[in-house]
Amino acid sequence: MTNTVLVVDGPFEAGTDLVVEGLSAANVPVFRMDTRDFPSELELNTRIEDGRWVGTLANRHRSVELSDIKAVYWNRPRLFDFPELSASDAHWARGAARIGFGGVITGLDARWMNHPAKASAAEFKPRQLQVAKSVGLRTPRTLITNRSEAVVQFAKGIDGPLITKPLGTPYITHSQGGESMYTRVVDLEALHGVEVTAHLFQEQIPKDYEVRLIYVDNTCHSVRIDAGSTLSRIDWRSDYDALEYSFVRTPCSVATSVRSYMGAMGLTYAAFDFIVHDDTWTFLEANPSGQWAWMDSDAIPLASSIYRTLEDWCSR
Repeated sequence: MTNTVLVVDGPFEAGTDLVVEGLSAANVPVFRMDTRDFPSELELNTRIEDGRWVGTLANRHRSVELSDIKAVYWNRPRLFDFPELSASDAHWARGAARIGFGGVITGLDARWMNHPAKASAAEFKPRQLQVAKSVGLRTPRTLITNRSEAVVQFAKGIDGPLITKPLGTPYITHSQGGESMYTRVVDLEALHGVEVTAHLFQEQIPKDYEVRLIYVDNTCHSVRIDAGSTLSRIDWRSDYDALEYSFVRTPCSVATSVRSYMGAMGLTYAAFDFIVHDDTWTFLEANPSGQWAWMDSDAIPLASSIYRTLEDWCSR
Protein backbone atom coordinates (compact mmCIF):
# COMPACT_ATOMS: atom_id res chain seq x y z
CA MET A 1 0.00 0.00 0.00
CA THR A 2 1.30 3.47 -0.98
CA ASN A 3 -0.58 6.38 0.53
CA THR A 4 -1.34 8.77 -2.33
CA VAL A 5 -2.73 12.28 -2.81
CA LEU A 6 -5.31 12.56 -5.58
CA VAL A 7 -5.14 16.03 -7.16
CA VAL A 8 -8.22 16.99 -9.19
CA ASP A 9 -7.99 20.21 -11.20
CA GLY A 10 -7.70 21.67 -14.67
CA PRO A 11 -4.29 21.70 -16.34
CA PHE A 12 -3.53 25.42 -16.07
CA GLU A 13 -3.75 26.26 -12.37
CA ALA A 14 -0.52 27.76 -11.01
CA GLY A 15 -1.37 27.07 -7.38
CA THR A 16 -2.04 23.40 -8.06
CA ASP A 17 1.29 23.15 -9.87
CA LEU A 18 3.01 24.45 -6.71
CA VAL A 19 1.16 21.95 -4.53
CA VAL A 20 2.12 19.02 -6.79
CA GLU A 21 5.75 20.20 -6.91
CA GLY A 22 5.86 20.39 -3.11
CA LEU A 23 4.37 16.93 -2.66
CA SER A 24 6.75 15.44 -5.21
CA ALA A 25 9.74 17.06 -3.51
CA ALA A 26 8.60 15.45 -0.26
CA ASN A 27 8.34 12.07 -2.03
CA VAL A 28 4.57 11.90 -1.52
CA PRO A 29 2.93 9.91 -4.34
CA VAL A 30 0.55 12.06 -6.41
CA PHE A 31 -2.02 11.16 -9.03
CA ARG A 32 -3.18 14.26 -10.87
CA MET A 33 -6.28 14.27 -13.06
CA ASP A 34 -8.92 16.50 -14.56
CA THR A 35 -12.51 15.29 -14.79
CA ARG A 36 -12.56 16.35 -18.45
CA ASP A 37 -9.93 13.66 -19.08
CA PHE A 38 -12.61 10.99 -18.57
CA PRO A 39 -13.09 8.84 -20.58
CA SER A 40 -10.72 9.76 -23.43
CA GLU A 41 -7.53 9.87 -21.31
CA LEU A 42 -8.68 8.46 -18.00
CA GLU A 43 -9.94 4.98 -17.17
CA LEU A 44 -11.90 3.87 -14.13
CA ASN A 45 -12.26 0.21 -13.20
CA THR A 46 -13.89 -0.39 -9.84
CA ARG A 47 -16.25 -2.59 -7.87
CA ILE A 48 -17.72 -2.39 -4.38
CA GLU A 49 -16.37 -4.62 -1.61
CA ASP A 50 -17.26 -4.43 2.07
CA GLY A 51 -18.98 -1.10 1.55
CA ARG A 52 -16.05 0.54 -0.28
CA TRP A 53 -15.17 1.06 -3.91
CA VAL A 54 -11.96 -0.77 -4.83
CA GLY A 55 -10.14 -0.85 -8.15
CA THR A 56 -7.95 1.46 -10.20
CA LEU A 57 -7.85 4.88 -11.74
CA ALA A 58 -5.41 5.08 -14.64
CA ASN A 59 -4.12 7.27 -17.45
CA ARG A 60 -1.42 6.54 -20.01
CA HIS A 61 1.34 7.47 -17.55
CA ARG A 62 0.35 5.75 -14.31
CA SER A 63 -2.39 4.16 -12.24
CA VAL A 64 -3.48 4.30 -8.62
CA GLU A 65 -5.39 1.93 -6.41
CA LEU A 66 -8.46 3.68 -5.04
CA SER A 67 -7.76 2.21 -1.62
CA ASP A 68 -4.35 3.96 -1.60
CA ILE A 69 -5.86 7.44 -1.93
CA LYS A 70 -5.77 9.01 1.54
CA ALA A 71 -6.07 12.71 0.68
CA VAL A 72 -7.80 14.59 -2.13
CA TYR A 73 -7.01 18.12 -3.30
CA TRP A 74 -10.05 19.12 -5.34
CA ASN A 75 -9.87 22.58 -6.85
CA ARG A 76 -11.64 23.55 -10.08
CA PRO A 77 -11.66 20.67 -12.57
CA ARG A 78 -13.32 21.19 -15.94
CA LEU A 79 -16.68 19.72 -16.89
CA PHE A 80 -16.98 16.39 -18.65
CA ASP A 81 -16.84 16.86 -22.40
CA PHE A 82 -17.87 14.60 -25.26
CA PRO A 83 -17.12 16.61 -28.43
CA GLU A 84 -17.48 13.59 -30.72
CA LEU A 85 -21.12 13.02 -29.73
CA SER A 86 -24.28 14.79 -30.79
CA ALA A 87 -25.70 17.36 -28.37
CA SER A 88 -28.34 14.96 -27.03
CA ASP A 89 -25.92 12.04 -26.70
CA ALA A 90 -23.31 14.27 -25.03
CA HIS A 91 -25.91 15.43 -22.51
CA TRP A 92 -26.71 11.82 -21.68
CA ALA A 93 -23.02 10.85 -21.44
CA ARG A 94 -22.20 13.80 -19.13
CA GLY A 95 -24.99 12.71 -16.81
CA ALA A 96 -23.70 9.14 -16.72
CA ALA A 97 -20.12 10.33 -16.10
CA ARG A 98 -21.20 12.68 -13.34
CA ILE A 99 -23.16 9.99 -11.50
CA GLY A 100 -20.86 7.03 -12.24
CA PHE A 101 -17.33 8.41 -12.32
CA GLY A 102 -18.13 11.32 -10.00
CA GLY A 103 -20.01 9.10 -7.59
CA VAL A 104 -17.03 6.78 -7.14
CA ILE A 105 -14.48 9.58 -6.73
CA THR A 106 -16.56 11.59 -4.27
CA GLY A 107 -17.19 8.43 -2.26
CA LEU A 108 -13.49 7.78 -1.60
CA ASP A 109 -12.55 7.08 2.01
CA ALA A 110 -10.11 10.00 2.23
CA ARG A 111 -9.66 13.46 3.70
CA TRP A 112 -10.71 16.26 1.40
CA MET A 113 -9.63 19.78 0.55
CA ASN A 114 -12.52 20.31 -0.24
CA HIS A 115 -15.17 17.68 -0.88
CA PRO A 116 -16.98 18.90 -4.02
CA ALA A 117 -20.42 18.58 -2.44
CA LYS A 118 -19.35 20.83 0.44
CA ALA A 119 -17.52 23.24 -1.87
CA SER A 120 -20.51 23.52 -4.17
CA ALA A 121 -22.88 24.30 -1.29
CA ALA A 122 -20.43 26.88 0.09
CA GLU A 123 -20.35 28.87 -3.16
CA PHE A 124 -23.76 30.48 -2.54
CA LYS A 125 -23.02 34.06 -1.44
CA PRO A 126 -26.33 34.56 0.40
CA ARG A 127 -25.53 31.47 2.47
CA GLN A 128 -21.99 32.77 3.08
CA LEU A 129 -23.30 36.05 4.48
CA GLN A 130 -25.87 34.27 6.63
CA VAL A 131 -23.31 31.90 8.15
CA ALA A 132 -20.69 34.65 8.56
CA LYS A 133 -23.15 36.76 10.53
CA SER A 134 -24.17 33.80 12.67
CA VAL A 135 -20.56 33.10 13.74
CA GLY A 136 -19.88 36.69 14.76
CA LEU A 137 -18.31 38.24 11.67
CA ARG A 138 -19.31 41.77 10.66
CA THR A 139 -21.08 41.83 7.30
CA PRO A 140 -22.30 44.67 5.04
CA ARG A 141 -26.00 45.51 4.87
CA THR A 142 -27.13 43.57 1.81
CA LEU A 143 -30.07 43.41 -0.55
CA ILE A 144 -30.72 40.67 -3.11
CA THR A 145 -33.49 41.48 -5.54
CA ASN A 146 -34.67 41.72 -9.13
CA ARG A 147 -36.73 44.87 -8.50
CA SER A 148 -35.20 48.28 -9.19
CA GLU A 149 -37.75 49.90 -6.84
CA ALA A 150 -36.38 47.78 -3.99
CA VAL A 151 -32.85 49.04 -4.74
CA VAL A 152 -33.97 52.66 -4.52
CA GLN A 153 -35.78 52.00 -1.24
CA PHE A 154 -32.75 50.14 0.17
CA ALA A 155 -30.47 53.04 -0.76
CA LYS A 156 -32.58 55.45 1.29
CA GLY A 157 -31.56 53.60 4.45
CA ILE A 158 -27.84 53.61 3.62
CA ASP A 159 -25.73 56.63 4.54
CA GLY A 160 -23.51 56.47 1.48
CA PRO A 161 -23.20 54.80 -1.90
CA LEU A 162 -24.13 51.25 -2.83
CA ILE A 163 -21.98 48.72 -4.65
CA THR A 164 -23.05 45.71 -6.69
CA LYS A 165 -21.17 42.55 -7.59
CA PRO A 166 -22.07 39.41 -9.57
CA LEU A 167 -23.74 36.56 -7.70
CA GLY A 168 -22.51 33.97 -10.20
CA THR A 169 -19.39 33.76 -12.33
CA PRO A 170 -17.56 37.10 -12.67
CA TYR A 171 -17.11 36.50 -16.40
CA ILE A 172 -19.62 36.73 -19.21
CA THR A 173 -19.15 35.82 -22.87
CA HIS A 174 -20.73 37.99 -25.55
CA SER A 175 -20.74 37.54 -29.29
CA GLN A 176 -18.00 40.19 -29.39
CA GLY A 177 -15.86 38.48 -26.75
CA GLY A 178 -15.53 38.05 -22.99
CA GLU A 179 -16.05 40.58 -20.22
CA SER A 180 -15.03 40.57 -16.55
CA MET A 181 -17.70 41.79 -14.16
CA TYR A 182 -16.06 43.57 -11.25
CA THR A 183 -17.56 45.24 -8.20
CA ARG A 184 -18.86 48.69 -9.13
CA VAL A 185 -20.62 51.64 -7.53
CA VAL A 186 -24.37 51.70 -8.24
CA ASP A 187 -25.91 54.47 -10.32
CA LEU A 188 -29.47 54.72 -9.03
CA GLU A 189 -30.48 56.42 -12.26
CA ALA A 190 -29.36 53.43 -14.33
CA LEU A 191 -31.03 50.36 -12.85
CA HIS A 192 -32.45 48.98 -16.09
CA GLY A 193 -31.72 45.26 -16.32
CA VAL A 194 -32.07 44.53 -12.62
CA GLU A 195 -35.31 42.71 -13.44
CA VAL A 196 -33.50 40.16 -15.63
CA THR A 197 -32.14 38.08 -12.75
CA ALA A 198 -31.09 38.21 -9.09
CA HIS A 199 -28.66 41.00 -8.17
CA LEU A 200 -26.70 41.70 -4.98
CA PHE A 201 -26.45 45.24 -3.59
CA GLN A 202 -24.47 46.26 -0.51
CA GLU A 203 -23.49 49.36 1.38
CA GLN A 204 -20.03 50.51 0.33
CA ILE A 205 -17.77 49.95 3.34
CA PRO A 206 -14.99 52.52 3.92
CA LYS A 207 -11.63 50.81 3.61
CA ASP A 208 -8.07 51.36 4.70
CA TYR A 209 -7.00 48.15 2.99
CA GLU A 210 -8.36 44.70 2.15
CA VAL A 211 -7.34 41.25 3.32
CA ARG A 212 -7.39 37.90 1.60
CA LEU A 213 -7.36 35.30 4.34
CA ILE A 214 -6.36 31.83 3.21
CA TYR A 215 -7.61 29.19 5.60
CA VAL A 216 -5.87 25.82 5.48
CA ASP A 217 -6.95 23.11 7.92
CA ASN A 218 -7.34 25.29 11.04
CA THR A 219 -4.63 27.82 10.13
CA CYS A 220 -5.34 31.40 9.01
CA HIS A 221 -2.90 33.09 6.63
CA SER A 222 -3.89 36.75 6.21
CA VAL A 223 -2.48 38.82 3.36
CA ARG A 224 -2.91 42.60 3.42
CA ILE A 225 -3.75 44.08 0.02
CA ASP A 226 -3.01 47.78 -0.51
CA ALA A 227 -4.56 49.21 -3.67
CA GLY A 228 -2.73 51.90 -5.63
CA SER A 229 -5.30 52.87 -8.26
CA THR A 230 -8.89 54.08 -8.38
CA LEU A 231 -10.09 50.85 -10.01
CA SER A 232 -8.31 48.56 -7.55
CA ARG A 233 -9.65 50.49 -4.57
CA ILE A 234 -13.17 49.48 -5.65
CA ASP A 235 -12.26 45.91 -6.68
CA TRP A 236 -8.62 44.83 -6.39
CA ARG A 237 -9.08 42.13 -9.04
CA SER A 238 -9.50 44.84 -11.69
CA ASP A 239 -5.87 46.06 -11.51
CA TYR A 240 -3.36 43.55 -10.14
CA ASP A 241 -0.39 45.71 -11.18
CA ALA A 242 -1.48 48.39 -8.70
CA LEU A 243 -1.46 46.07 -5.67
CA GLU A 244 1.03 45.55 -2.86
CA TYR A 245 0.91 42.52 -0.55
CA SER A 246 2.18 42.03 2.98
CA PHE A 247 1.60 39.72 5.93
CA VAL A 248 -0.92 40.89 8.51
CA ARG A 249 -1.85 39.32 11.84
CA THR A 250 -5.33 37.84 12.02
CA PRO A 251 -7.24 39.20 15.03
CA CYS A 252 -8.12 36.42 17.46
CA SER A 253 -11.83 37.19 17.28
CA VAL A 254 -11.77 36.98 13.47
CA ALA A 255 -9.78 33.73 13.51
CA THR A 256 -12.23 32.19 15.99
CA SER A 257 -15.22 33.19 13.84
CA VAL A 258 -13.54 31.96 10.66
CA ARG A 259 -12.93 28.54 12.22
CA SER A 260 -16.59 28.38 13.23
CA TYR A 261 -17.58 29.36 9.68
CA MET A 262 -15.43 26.58 8.22
CA GLY A 263 -16.92 24.05 10.61
CA ALA A 264 -20.45 25.12 9.67
CA MET A 265 -19.63 24.82 5.95
CA GLY A 266 -17.69 21.56 6.31
CA LEU A 267 -14.60 22.96 4.57
CA THR A 268 -10.87 22.59 5.15
CA TYR A 269 -9.82 25.32 2.69
CA ALA A 270 -11.28 28.68 1.68
CA ALA A 271 -10.14 32.13 0.55
CA PHE A 272 -11.88 34.84 2.59
CA ASP A 273 -12.11 38.48 1.54
CA PHE A 274 -12.33 41.24 4.15
CA ILE A 275 -12.38 45.03 4.15
CA VAL A 276 -10.47 46.61 7.05
CA HIS A 277 -11.31 50.10 8.32
CA ASP A 278 -10.22 51.49 11.70
CA ASP A 279 -9.04 47.97 12.62
CA THR A 280 -12.54 46.55 12.05
CA TRP A 281 -12.71 43.56 9.69
CA THR A 282 -15.83 43.27 7.53
CA PHE A 283 -16.52 39.95 5.80
CA LEU A 284 -17.30 40.09 2.07
CA GLU A 285 -17.20 36.48 0.88
CA ALA A 286 -15.39 33.15 1.15
CA ASN A 287 -14.47 31.23 -1.98
CA PRO A 288 -14.04 27.47 -1.35
CA SER A 289 -11.71 27.27 -4.37
CA GLY A 290 -10.25 30.78 -4.28
CA GLN A 291 -6.90 31.42 -5.94
CA TRP A 292 -3.75 32.26 -4.03
CA ALA A 293 -0.65 31.44 -6.11
CA TRP A 294 0.27 35.04 -6.97
CA MET A 295 0.54 35.85 -3.23
CA ASP A 296 2.71 32.86 -2.34
CA SER A 297 6.15 33.82 -1.00
CA ASP A 298 8.70 32.99 1.69
CA ALA A 299 6.93 35.48 3.96
CA ILE A 300 3.48 34.12 3.08
CA PRO A 301 4.05 30.35 2.49
CA LEU A 302 0.64 29.34 1.20
CA ALA A 303 1.75 26.50 -1.08
CA SER A 304 3.75 24.78 1.65
CA SER A 305 0.86 25.12 4.09
CA ILE A 306 -1.39 23.25 1.65
CA TYR A 307 0.99 20.51 0.53
CA ARG A 308 2.30 19.89 4.05
CA THR A 309 -1.29 19.45 5.26
CA LEU A 310 -1.93 16.91 2.49
CA GLU A 311 1.35 15.17 3.31
CA ASP A 312 0.35 14.98 6.97
CA TRP A 313 -3.03 13.51 6.07
CA CYS A 314 -1.30 10.80 4.04
CA SER A 315 1.02 9.88 6.88
CA ARG A 316 -1.76 9.15 9.37
